[in-house]
Formats: sequence, C-alpha cells, structure tokens
Amino acid sequence: MRKLLLSASAVVLGLTVASAAMADCNGFYVAGRGGVAKHDYDFKKGVAGFSSKGIDKNKLMLSGALGYRYDYFRGEIEYVWRDKSRKNQDDVFKYSFKSRSGMLNGYFDMAPFSWISPYVSAGIGFTKLEYKDFDFLSGESYRNDKTTRFTWSLGGGLTVKVTSRFNVDAGYRYYDMGSFGHADVTAHEIYGGVRYVF
Repeated sequence: MRKLLLSASAVVLGLTVASAAMADCNGFYVAGRGGVAKHDYDFKKGVAGFSSKGIDKNKLMLSGALGYRYDYFRGEIEYVWRDKSRKNQDDVFKYSFKSRSGMLNGYFDMAPFSWISPYVSAGIGFTKLEYKDFDFLSGESYRNDKTTRFTWSLGGGLTVKVTSRFNVDAGYRYYDMGSFGHADVTAHEIYGGVRYVF
C-alpha cells in the first residue's frame, strides 16, 4: 500500500511540475528579428521587352513583434522594415525600391516544451511599395510610384529555448506582395531573432 501511495504521489508531482513548466512557456511575448531579404520583380505575360528579374540582392531586414503564445500556437502582430535598394540603370538614370510590411502571423510549434522545436508559420497583412526612377546628375525624378498591397507569407524555422521564457529563433519566409505596375512582387527572407515570454 505504501509503495502504491508513493508511486501515485510521484505521478501527481510529475504532472504538477510538467503543467507548471507548460504554463511557464505561455503568455504574451515580444520578439525582435533581423536578417536579409531579396525582392523579385516578375513581369506579367504580355509585357514586351521585359523578363523576370531580381530587384536587389540581399538587403537588411529588421522587425519587431508583439504576440501571445499558448502551448503549440503563437499569434502576433509584426512590423517589417527592409533597407532601400538603389541601382544604376545606365550612366544617367538609377532607381530605388523599398517595401514595408505590417503582418498578422500565426505559428505552430511542433515541440514547444522541448529545448529545440521546429515550427511553421503563415501570415497576412499589407505592404507599402515604393519605386523611384530619377536622373542622378540633376536629381530630377521621372517616376515615383507608391501603392499598398495585400500580402501573404509562408515560412518555417527552428527555435532554441535558452530558458523557459527566452528563445532564439532562426527561419525563412516567402512573401507575396501582390502586383505593382506591370509586375508581381515577391520576397525571400532569412532571419534570426530573439523572443521573450512575459
């Protein structure tokens, strides 16, 4: 009888500790991320004289997010800033391009109570796109297009738990930023970041 009581007590104690550890992982969190992003400017069919091309090489990306985690799931709002691209078209003209996104993201953590956990993500939101074409000798602008487009993203990555509340993330995201002029704009992003649960 004593052994049975000891065994039952050990099970209850283990479940209590596990429940406390799970609860300790849940709650509101803040996250900061940084990495590189590359835009692609894919011209639509029927636009003569153009072909799909990359707008830029890897450009700096920084973001901040506020979210809530519950067991396997995370939801957050995020603002994403990407460095402006500048490129010479010839000896006289050059262009600049930039994008800024506000996103609502969802995450599924596959092993949220382990020290290492893969995750997948999806997001929806809006991106402000801006393209300028100008003469860099005179400074005169020939084209200044701005628009805001619905955006969706898909991604995945890996979380390393430093403590029950402090996490380090690394991942990849694909963005579809909608149409801009005669092209569809997409982006590929590789990032690392930190996340702290309150």
